[in-house]
Amino acid sequence: MASTANTYRTAANEHLGRAQEQFDSGGYVLAHYLAGLAIECHLRAYLRRKTSVFDSRHDLQLLAKESGFLEIVATDRIFHFIVTANTRWRSNHRYYSERQLLDYMNELRAEFNNRGDRWKNLSRALLNAAYEIIGQGEAKW
Repeated sequence: MASTANTYRTAANEHLGRAQEQFDSGGYVLAHYLAGLAIECHLRAYLRRKTSVFDSRHDLQLLAKESGFLEIVATDRIFHFIVTANTRWRSNHRYYSERQLLDYMNELRAEFNNRGDRWKNLSRALLNAAYEIIGQGEAKW
């Protein structure tokens, strides 16, 4: 069964809801992954509206560009969130252990100087990006 723009859009919203549930219950690593997946699904929804050709790449910044999302939701703030999400989330993170993912974030120096629970801060940053990207995308849908 081929996915449509609406099935990707529905998946994006479901994944975002699950990411929030995980975050609220302290499942920060899974919340982080699901937030990135939600963004990818949302960008794929926009891409599907433009073409029926499936692109198997998971690069969020490239998906945002090729889908026309950045032109539709043209703000510096959204571009910043896309770049942030693209840097912090990779589809191959699903294969990483918690330690490997933290090592990756250390290399980025992501949320390095923030106080409090590091995983909570990392997860919150990607979750906030997902809410911004998906919220703006929904507003323009």
